[in-house]
Amino acid sequence: MYATESINRSLTRQINHWLMAANRLAVLENLASAAAWQGIDHTMEQLLRASFKQSIDEVIAFANGLKQQLETGSGPDNQRSVRRGVLQLRDKYLKAEETIQFYTVAINSRTNPRLAALLRACDILCIKSMQDLLQPLGRKTPLVLTYVDKGVGASILKAGLRLWDGRISPVAAIKVTQHNLYRPTAIIHETGHQVAHILGWNEELALALQNKLSGYPPEVAHAFSSWASEMAADAFAFVHTGFAAVAALSDVVSGSPASVFAFHANDPHPISYLRVMLNVTMCREFYGSGPWDALLDAFKNDYDIELVSFASVPLIRKCMEALTDVVNILLRSGHRAFDGKSLSQLINPNRAGPLELSKLEYLAGPALFTSHAWIWKECLRLLALNGYKIGVGTGDLPALYKQQEDWMTKLGFSVEMN
Repeated sequence: MYATESINRSLTRQINHWLMAANRLAVLENLASAAAWQGIDHTMEQLLRASFKQSIDEVIAFANGLKQQLETGSGPDNQRSVRRGVLQLRDKYLKAEETIQFYTVAINSRTNPRLAALLRACDILCIKSMQDLLQPLGRKTPLVLTYVDKGVGASILKAGLRLWDGRISPVAAIKVTQHNLYRPTAIIHETGHQVAHILGWNEELALALQNKLSGYPPEVAHAFSSWASEMAADAFAFVHTGFAAVAALSDVVSGSPASVFAFHANDPHPISYLRVMLNVTMCREFYGSGPWDALLDAFKNDYDIELVSFASVPLIRKCMEALTDVVNILLRSGHRAFDGKSLSQLINPNRAGPLELSKLEYLAGPALFTSHAWIWKECLRLLALNGYKIGVGTGDLPALYKQQEDWMTKLGFSVEMN
């Protein structure tokens, strides 16, 4: 009898522990400040709060069910059943906490009104980039929550994926790095991942690369096919922001020679050396000669393939021969994912090219960076224009970064706050 009471007290204590933790988790303002919540779109806030509430309610309901089972049942079999339930309860709580913590930490990165405005501008850039492709194809565009964090590269938790708690992610969460906040072309690479996921382009592209590169050594077709998802995202960033994305990518992947020439069999990212060459080839194919040639010369000087003996060098040399064909498959070939059209037919890369950006700047004049109408309509091309000028590396670079900050802040403040 004493053992039974001790076991019941222990189980009761554990159930109540996780139940009280879940009740605290339900007070979302304890995890993200009211000011941070005000920094995101109202519809997004409602979606996230509803999703969090469902996760927490499931934990609370499960805990209450265990309490009732313990109070109404009896005997060792019931205790063992409740004990198994307590382990499930613990697991459910921790998974709900992981999900909610991820999003609330992201929301909390909007630490003040100005940073919140910059990140809302990033939200808008991401959504507009996806709308350009998804709307003509009759597909719905997910909401995006961008957040700022440390590190070199951006990343995405896609909308529509199953989260830690088993629920489907209601919005895409995209990390913007601190160092690239005023040059955030990488977030368009990340929305490229989201679009490819929605349309099923990655799988189709991988097969197309495997088949259409059959005239090259088998290892070339296999390598490019394995890199399909990252090359698709690079192509998506390129059609929207042109050389700006290429220059920013070059800066991000630069590192030690060992990292630039590294090949990892299961890594979806192309070898960095090849990746820069592929992106420059996109520029050459659509824009001809330009500052991307100088960028590539400098990159090849920093990472001279003639002076290294890494195991990846033979594969790199073989893959270099196929770059133009790969660009054509990425940008000029029709795909079922795009209703038989090519990516460049749906989003013309020339709109982000030097000639069209120069024409835009001439037509709009100073209003381009100050008028809300121009900023809202052309925000993606403003990202391309500023990024192009920064990528060229001449002129007053601090002023260009300040200009980028200013127009992004205007764009972010144009969104109605909660």
